[in-house]
Amino acid sequence: LPSNKINAIKTSGSITWLATDNGLVSYDGTLMTIYNMSNSPLPLNNIRSLALDLANNLWIGTFNGGGLAKFDGINWNVYTPGNSNLPNNSVASITKDNIGNIWVGTANGISMFDGVNFTNYNNSNSPLPNSNVYCVTIDSNNVKWIGSNGGLTRFDGVNWQTYNMQNSGLPLDLVRSVALETDNNLWIATAGQGIANFDYSANSWIHYNTNNSNLQNNYINQITIAPTNKKWLSTENGIAIK
Repeated sequence: LPSNKINAIKTSGSITWLATDNGLVSYDGTLMTIYNMSNSPLPLNNIRSLALDLANNLWIGTFNGGGLAKFDGINWNVYTPGNSNLPNNSVASITKDNIGNIWVGTANGISMFDGVNFTNYNNSNSPLPNSNVYCVTIDSNNVKWIGSNGGLTRFDGVNWQTYNMQNSGLPLDLVRSVALETDNNLWIATAGQGIANFDYSANSWIHYNTNNSNLQNNYINQITIAPTNKKWLSTENGIAIK
């Protein structure tokens, strides 16, 4: 491995893709192939996010300077604010919606790429409360749940609703990751106050931190829900499982 720090993992058939601080890794169970700035058009070695689109292209989000890349296994396309309408070169999150659009969370808002154009939303041109976006999660109804330094925002394509410390049970506005157990049952990771479980239909919140649970650290970088409904938490002090 080029780095011990793995920021994202995606699986496509027999291939597992790893995003590291020092390049992209492809692993087929036997052979490990490393892509970096020296041997490929990868725009930056520090990779923060990965996603697969409907055509199985790999989308790669780089941190602090490289922008967004698409790799089909042979060809590379790189998108930056210099050659496209991508709003920022720092891409923390990538996901696809139900019709194949790519949604990107950046340090200057969120952006939707339809294959041709980027449509941008930030705190100047939309009700998004903060443009520093860490995650975009999309449910089966195509509703976007956006985690930023301004709380948790729900965007259904027309209406925006933000949950923060002032108007909800969200324990901290610094949201780093959102995972869906079901469309209406969300788990939210914060940078300093543990995790929150939000039942959207009942508008109820449960907060878990180091004081009221066996959570070892309140700084949660990522939350992932396994098929068994176990919650895997990536923290500043290792992995936790709920």
